[in-house]
Amino acid sequence: MKTVEKKLWPDYFDLDKNTSNDFKLADFDLQDGDQIKFREWDPQTKEYTGREYTRKVKKVLKHESPTRYWPQEELEKYGMYIIEWK
Repeated sequence: MKTVEKKLWPDYFDLDKNTSNDFKLADFDLQDGDQIKFREWDPQTKEYTGREYTRKVKKVLKHESPTRYWPQEELEKYGMYIIEWK
């Protein structure tokens, strides 16, 4: 089991914290049982705010469907994770 750190913009920090699953660009290694530490990132100040939380991954599936959040070329290169939290 490992812990992966990911930036999360303020608009999504509180919203994502209360969900049971998430979609992330699969540009990092992630396995069932790993943890993701989400750190709130302020794009205006280009600094972390100090708020963070950690989620344990229950199940991760790799998916390659297009989405409006990432460029098509990145999706083709990496795919996309569908992550379910414990």
